Amino acid sequence: MQKTNHFLDTLPAKARALIEPDLERVTLKRDDTLAEVGRTVEMVLLPTDSIISVIAVMANGDQVESRTIGRESGFGLLHALGSPYAFERVIVQVGGEAWKIRTETLRRAAAASPMLTDAIIRHAQATIVQTAQTNACNALHATPLRLARWLLMTQDWLGGDAVVPLTQEHLAIMLGVQRTTVTTLAASLQAERIIRYSRGKIRILDREALTARACECYETVTLAVDRILADRVERAA
Repeated sequence: MQKTNHFLDTLPAKARALIEPDLERVTLKRDDTLAEVGRTVEMVLLPTDSIISVIAVMANGDQVESRTIGRESGFGLLHALGSPYAFERVIVQVGGEAWKIRTETLRRAAAASPMLTDAIIRHAQATIVQTAQTNACNALHATPLRLARWLLMTQDWLGGDAVVPLTQEHLAIMLGVQRTTVTTLAASLQAERIIRYSRGKIRILDREALTARACECYETVTLAVDRILADRVERAA
C-alpha cells in the first residue's frame, strides 16, 4: 500500500515489513516545534503532504533555514543511525499528514536490514545535498532569486498546483532577511502577475516566469536529489 512518502514507498518489501507495524499516522500543525537544539530526537517523521523546516539558530536569536523536508524524505533518519541529539531547531512549515516511528525502533530495524540502512543513508544524503547547496545559495545569490527557488521547491513538495501556505515571517526565516524585504519582493512578483499573495497563501500563477527568475540552485538540487533517490529505486528493483 502506498504511503505517499518516497522513503516508505520505495523500500524493498522485506525492509518495509520490519517497520510497517510500528508506523503511526499523525497530523502536524503549522509552526509546531518538532525538535530543539540539544534535545533527544525520539521520533522519525516522514511527511506525506506536510513540510518540515530545519533551522539554524544563532546566539543572538537570528534564524535561517538550512533545509526543507517534504514527502521525498524525512526528519530523524540519520538520528536513528548516529547521534540521537538535535543540533538545529525543527518546525512545521506547512501543516498536514506524516508518518512517525520511534527513532529507537528504526535503529533496531536498520541493524537487522542492510537494505533499510541503505535507504536511510540515501534519503538522508538527499537532504544533505540540499543543505550544502542552500548554504552556497545564501552566500552567493541575491534574495529575489532565492525566493523564487524556495517557492518552486515548496510547490514541488506539495504537488501539482497547490497553494503555497507560507507566511511572511516564515519566508523571512527561509531567506534570512527582514519581513519588510519579503513584503517588497512578494509585491513585485504579484505586480508582474507571477504570484498571487494574500493572508499567508501564495498561488503561483506563472511557473515558467518564476522558474526563469530562480537561481541555478533549484535545478541543481532537483537533479541531484532525483539522481540519488532514483538510483536507490533501480538497485532495489
